[in-house]
Amino acid sequence: MSLREICKDLHTEAEKTLFAKKLVKGDLTKEEYATYLYNMLAVYDPIEFYCKHQGMLKNLKGIERIGKIYLDFLELEEEGKAYYLTPNTVAYHSYLINLGNDPERRHLIKAHMYVRHMGDLFGGQYIAKAVPGSGKFYEFEDVEGLKTSIRQELTDDLGDEARVAFEWAIKIMRDLGNE
Repeated sequence: MSLREICKDLHTEAEKTLFAKKLVKGDLTKEEYATYLYNMLAVYDPIEFYCKHQGMLKNLKGIERIGKIYLDFLELEEEGKAYYLTPNTVAYHSYLINLGNDPERRHLIKAHMYVRHMGDLFGGQYIAKAVPGSGKFYEFEDVEGLKTSIRQELTDDLGDEARVAFEWAIKIMRDLGNE
């Protein structure tokens, strides 16, 4: 069974959150999207740091999103406005750091990269057209090549952890949507 099949129910649940619906429809305000980006900085930073540290990104040229998320945030942030991390973003950030530092489980960080980055490569292409700002977050040089390369990096033991990554994504979207 593929990771996509293992996570299908959670993917559907994530799409049904109020925040995800607003994101895809383009109904987020500039402030709401900037807050989302601010939270994504805290999510993507440990994922990409630990994946890079373990050599998982060497065959995934152009996959890193952290710099592009930051550029989008800078484009939208309002001077003097205080942005916040949701409680679940803070908890997830801590979870990722603990996972990345656990010698026996650190390889599972790849499941989080799969969930986040494959989402960007698929749905992100639609979201980019709907969000305030330029949507650099979702710009890739080789979308199809990256999808293929990520799939080649996946292993059978990532299913449970990919479900965990989706569960965190759902919690964060519910926080952002005030659900």
